[in-house]
Amino acid sequence: MHIEIKPSVTQQQVHDQLRQCRAGDRVHCLDVGQFLLCKRLLEQWRWGDVLLLMMDEQKKVLKQYKYRPPAHDEIPRERLVRDQEQVVYALEKVFAHCHKVGLKVVSFSDGLVVVPTTLADDPLALCSASALGINDYETYVTFAEQVE
Repeated sequence: MHIEIKPSVTQQQVHDQLRQCRAGDRVHCLDVGQFLLCKRLLEQWRWGDVLLLMMDEQKKVLKQYKYRPPAHDEIPRERLVRDQEQVVYALEKVFAHCHKVGLKVVSFSDGLVVVPTTLADDPLALCSASALGINDYETYVTFAEQVE
């Protein structure tokens, strides 16, 4: 899939559009400023699986960018801790929002589902259309999976 960043969109809209990207997606920019903003965000997020393209009006590629992590493989402990703190903060915001709107996140089988609080205790509801699965990008594992 590709996302086209229009020259007229705000920085917040660019941020929001980039957050929708998945591995293998391409981002097309027609404006140099938007291209540089996207590049900065991809570097900041360390997303190496999104291709950024600067294009002209005829859809000709003028420049391309793909984040490449530093050559050394070992990630400094401070950065890992900082990343963990950011993830915990983001998850806490999501869980607070779920609580506010009456949703529960439930561990089901080998993944997570979101259901209305009123249905969270009903095992059949976890298999119904009321339960929406969460794409965890293979980052969620249960304790049982870890000890196997």
